[in-house]
Formats: sequence, structure tokens, C-alpha cells
Amino acid sequence: MRDIIFRLLDFINNHKTKDTNYYIALNLLKDIHNIAHINISVLAETCYTSPAAITRFCKKIGYSSFQEFKNIAKHENIDNPIDELIDRSLNVVEIGDILQDKLYNKMVGWLASMESKINVSAVQNLLTMIHEGEKVSFFGTQLSQAMAQDFQYRLVKCGKLVHAFSDIQEQLADASELNEHSVAIITSPSGRFIERNTDLMKLLQDTKAKVIIITHNIEVADKHDPELVYHLHGMTYDQTGYSSERYALMYFFDFAIAFYQQMYPID
Repeated sequence: MRDIIFRLLDFINNHKTKDTNYYIALNLLKDIHNIAHINISVLAETCYTSPAAITRFCKKIGYSSFQEFKNIAKHENIDNPIDELIDRSLNVVEIGDILQDKLYNKMVGWLASMESKINVSAVQNLLTMIHEGEKVSFFGTQLSQAMAQDFQYRLVKCGKLVHAFSDIQEQLADASELNEHSVAIITSPSGRFIERNTDLMKLLQDTKAKVIIITHNIEVADKHDPELVYHLHGMTYDQTGYSSERYALMYFFDFAIAFYQQMYPID
């Protein structure tokens, strides 16, 4: 359901007009836990539209049909795990204080595990490929792509334009424009984006672009025979949202832009 929720939110956040498609996405998000059981006619009536319009919307966000959309929802339950339950007899402020200490200590541990773990020569190779690539595009989802877009902004300030679209359909269109002189960078700490977007991975292979994968999940990355895999260090898979991945990726991008500025200073 993570992918479905993200695609719906991405559509809402980036849609310029509140048309029929906007309200379809909005109603689906409001009833996210019941998507697997929604009747297309009932949904169409709720959105003051037709079942055909619902089907067209599903195709617009990357699904072949409304039934495929529902099937994915049925097999991917929404999980919202709690890393550790705190004594419920405590008051809210006490619970907050305990959580603050726990999170701070986790952050310190994550950062300590990443200290001296930056592979400088690998980052150098990665940045060289970015600098020399005729067209460079980042691929990913959610926070990973948001960080890539921040990196995109900072690269532009260094004189290098790269692409980093949020929507998966725009990413597919962007990928189709790559060639052997291009660089495709996939940012997927857990490897889930790689596993769930086989069409994109196949397309990137066909373009013969140099593929770089930034991830914790080396096993998934190696299956696609990339030009370079950059291994993000740190303690991954924290139950409350894989938080360590966020800090590892942020640390990587902060180091990468600082290194890029040293490698390719603007006169």
C-alpha cells in the first residue's frame, strides 16, 4: 500500500486543477483502508463520474485497470508498526520525554555507524559520471526522491543540470530519453523501489545508460548489473519507518555535494 498511497498523494500534491481525477484521488485517500473492497460503480457515484473515468484515472497513475489497483491494495496491507510500546500508565509528557531520549540515542547510533564509512573513491566515480553525463536522471520515490531533488537543486547551483521527477509516469517518460551517453541514478535504500518497478528497470537496461544504484540492499541491486552500486551504511530497517535510511541517505548527499564542489569548483 505504500506505493498506492504515494502515487495518490503525489497526484493530489502536483495536480494543478481540482477536476474529476483530483476528486477520485481524494476520495480514495479518505477511504484508503477499504480500497480492496470498493465497488467501481459506488466510487464513480461518490465522485459524480462514470466507471470508465475511474478506469482512466487508474491507468493515469500507472495501473492497467481498477481491478489491478484493487488487487494490489488487497495484497499489500497498510502496516503502521510501533517500534516499542511505552508504559501506557505514564502521562503524555512523560511518554514524549522517553521517546525523545530514545530517538536521540538512535540518531547518535546511526550517525556513529556511518562515521568513516563513506567510500570516497566510489563517490568520486559517481560524481565523475554525473559531471560527464550528457543527460543525468534520478529515479526513486517518496523521501529518497525528495532528497534527490534537493541534490538536484544544489547541483544546478554548481552548474550541472540533472532531472529528478516525482511521478513514476514522468520518470518512465524521462527514462525513455536516455541513451549510452546518459546516467541513471536509482536511489532506493531498502531496494523496494527497484523490486516494484520492473518496467522502469527493463527500460533503463534497454537505453544502455550507465546505471548507478544507491542502496542498503546490495543483493537486489546486484541483480541488475549496474555500472556502480553505492552501499549506504548504517543500521537499516527500523520499524517506525526505516528511519536510519533517511540519515544515511542525507549524509551521503550532503557529502556528495560538498565533494562535487571541491572536484568541480566554479571559477
